[in-house]
Amino acid sequence: MKKVKLAAVLFPMIFFLASCASLGQLDANVGAPTEKESVFVMGVAPENYRISIFPGSVEDGRFYQNPLRPAAIYAAANNGYIVGKAAAGEVLGLSNVRIVKSSESLLGLDYKACGENRTITFTVPKGKVIYLGSIYYLYKKETLDVSYLDEFEDAKTYIDKNFPALRAKLEPFPVEWATQLKTCGQGGGKIIIYMRTKTR
Repeated sequence: MKKVKLAAVLFPMIFFLASCASLGQLDANVGAPTEKESVFVMGVAPENYRISIFPGSVEDGRFYQNPLRPAAIYAAANNGYIVGKAAAGEVLGLSNVRIVKSSESLLGLDYKACGENRTITFTVPKGKVIYLGSIYYLYKKETLDVSYLDEFEDAKTYIDKNFPALRAKLEPFPVEWATQLKTCGQGGGKIIIYMRTKTR
């Protein structure tokens, strides 16, 4: 089990994600991916935790978000899952977690990995439907416990039942880990919290 620090950052109200209830979340009518893209699936709970997955790059083990590109997905889970799409070859990273009052809320507290602690990154393959794992968040005062679990069979059942064009296509996909902010408190961070990671 690893212990990971995160920095909580309250973004300005004009930050563009604040104006979006969700961005990039696919619905059941999505078609099968072409060779130029892939669909990615991640379990996220509770549903008042919005995650942002952005394109960027990994250099010397650190993820750098591309400030000129929009999020590949900014959303709370729908029935326990986020389902997004991105172009093949892109490097994506889970760059932000926002705790909101409910799944319909827009504003909240944002958290980023900081110091030597790491976040999920992955390089989008060609023409696949990939499962990245499931994340469970639990906030306790200044502590955020986060569990990363492999629940592939549950995800496969959900996709096969609800996304006809993706049926029998979901496959597990290995993520990589990279640091993000160099120091905790960077970017106007207000508090430091701790994150525990589990894999199975």
